[in-house]
Amino acid sequence: MTHTLHQPEEGAPTRHILIVDDLGTIEYSIEGMLNRHSAVTSGRLAFETAQVTSPDDIPATVELAQEMAVTYDVALVDLDFGARRAGGSQSHGLTALRLLAQHTPGTRTALYTADVEGNRELMLRAAFELCPHKPTTWISKAAPPPSQADVICDLLDGREPPLGHLRPYFFRPEHLKLRTVCGTRTQLRLWQALALGLENRVQIAAQAGASPSTLDKFVAHAREFILDCMPPPASPESAQAPIPAARSANLALAVRFAYTNRAFFDDPELEQFVDR
Repeated sequence: MTHTLHQPEEGAPTRHILIVDDLGTIEYSIEGMLNRHSAVTSGRLAFETAQVTSPDDIPATVELAQEMAVTYDVALVDLDFGARRAGGSQSHGLTALRLLAQHTPGTRTALYTADVEGNRELMLRAAFELCPHKPTTWISKAAPPPSQADVICDLLDGREPPLGHLRPYFFRPEHLKLRTVCGTRTQLRLWQALALGLENRVQIAAQAGASPSTLDKFVAHAREFILDCMPPPASPESAQAPIPAARSANLALAVRFAYTNRAFFDDPELEQFVDR
């Protein structure tokens, strides 16, 4: 069933959008934005949408669409599916990117995220720096609706969206890339142990199957990466206050960062990105 509100031009192709998002009302928001876009109001572009609320539903949804001779042109992919909420999907946006690449490789993907998602920065870095199935772009749900609609219509038309806010994910200095601190199985185990919120370095190291000295070297190495991921200080006074670099301070910083982002470090999809 078509969701367009405007009569398309004769011969105008219908584009198909798959929305992968646990927020059930997001489909209507996207339809509303697109129905106000000039490409749709002019009749040049017609579209239909479908939504799944868990990445795990992608294979069956794509298979059903193919049986109806439908191919998805664009997929809009959320990152956080509420694994820690009751009834939340245990899969995240990284899983969605993999399943889309496997089941509908011709579909262009765009991350579609809320600014308040706690793990968003690490998820974005993983998607653009680690994931072999890199998305085409990233759209913030907080952006003005006309701007969001512009990007989606560009994707539907096969145009490349502006690099703009994606520049940090493509041109970040090598030592600040996620792979330098989460590129091996040992590093991932250290993050997962740090995310438990333990305070004793011996306990943390044992949990990760590493030595305390390995842990010390790791948190010292990860310090600059962590600071690069943290939001800018709220006041000039905060910006002037340096964060101590002593061993205990490095450990405390790493524990706090890992615990805050524990849903990211516990994501099973990461296992496929790291070296053994």
